[in-house]
Amino acid sequence: MPSLLASSLASSLALAALAWSVPPPPRPGSMILTAPSAGRGGDSGESHPLLVDTHADTTQRIVYQGANFVSGIPGAHLDLSKMRAGGVDAQFFSIFVLPARTPPDSYFTEALAQIEAVHGMVAASHGRLAVARTAGEVRDNAAKGIQSVLFGVEGGHALGNVSEAKQLAHLARLASEGVRYMTLTWTNSNPIGGSSGDDGDGRGLTEFGERLVDRMQKLGVMVDLSHVSDPLFWDAIRYVKKPVILSHSSSRALANVPRNVTDAMLRAVARNGGAVCVNYNPAFLDADYARKQAPLWAAMRSMPIDAGWRRVQEESARLPPVPLSRLADHIVHMIEVAGADHVCLGSDFDGIPATPASLEDASKMPALAAELVRRGVTPADLHKVWGLNTLRVLEANEEP
Repeated sequence: MPSLLASSLASSLALAALAWSVPPPPRPGSMILTAPSAGRGGDSGESHPLLVDTHADTTQRIVYQGANFVSGIPGAHLDLSKMRAGGVDAQFFSIFVLPARTPPDSYFTEALAQIEAVHGMVAASHGRLAVARTAGEVRDNAAKGIQSVLFGVEGGHALGNVSEAKQLAHLARLASEGVRYMTLTWTNSNPIGGSSGDDGDGRGLTEFGERLVDRMQKLGVMVDLSHVSDPLFWDAIRYVKKPVILSHSSSRALANVPRNVTDAMLRAVARNGGAVCVNYNPAFLDADYARKQAPLWAAMRSMPIDAGWRRVQEESARLPPVPLSRLADHIVHMIEVAGADHVCLGSDFDGIPATPASLEDASKMPALAAELVRRGVTPADLHKVWGLNTLRVLEANEEP
């Protein structure tokens, strides 16, 4: 079989090279969003699609395990070398306050501590990483071969267990620190509205939630509708005045789990001008895998947080893997339903216990590009999914 394997590898590399070599169609009034190969350690001067990933939980490793993102994190999905090897030009680092780890009165200060830790990581990179606050800064960094770091807050509970006025003030502080999206809920409901992950799944957007969304849009913070209840999704998509993002959600038509989005939701996001960023979690790609993995999550609830997480990782590795083609199925379906202008990438790296086969970490992203091109996704559409759509939504939210 070695010759067959070599042939398959050669074909994959050829497809990836095709995807990397075709420039995206320019948007009126904007520059073409590609980055030089030198930005990934090469020196050919050729361009590759500018890749923006809207969600990674590597912040948790940096803050709570003392991991060194710059020198490398063994076993992690993401670190600087993997980011560069996979052509990831911009990464949103999730600022996620786990309620089981942090008392409610400390939610907001914990979020600030995580942001400070990531700023420290950037400073330690000696110019290889830079915080970006705008789409333009992402482009400029990529043109210089510098990987961009952006912030997204996962869950409105991070605003703290305080008055509504103080929560709005906390939002403004987070925006000033560089936060560019906030997921309205995590798996826990909060004063903004209901979550898909608890008994608030029948609750929609509250009056306070409407005021908060108004303030987010004035501050240039994208409204992220991943994790929210179905009623909250529909209330919010009707209420917002700017394009939304779903930073890490896949297709419910292909994997019927509450965290995913229906085709009707995909079409609504397209009408809004927003984008849905596919999640690489095998449990969100394949409902049968999710059913097999569910007992593992149930068992970890009685364990310490980190030990329980390691156990789920170890046991998930023994499950039959979900193939890379299944992730491509979701992306292709979402393109077919919403259009190529409204699909993006939100890996959830280091926040998921397993990944699809052949996509073990961020360095393997060319394999996904090759699979999508093999499936008929045009290089121009690949550019949109890879990063153009996320930057367009980010830029739309920067406007007054």
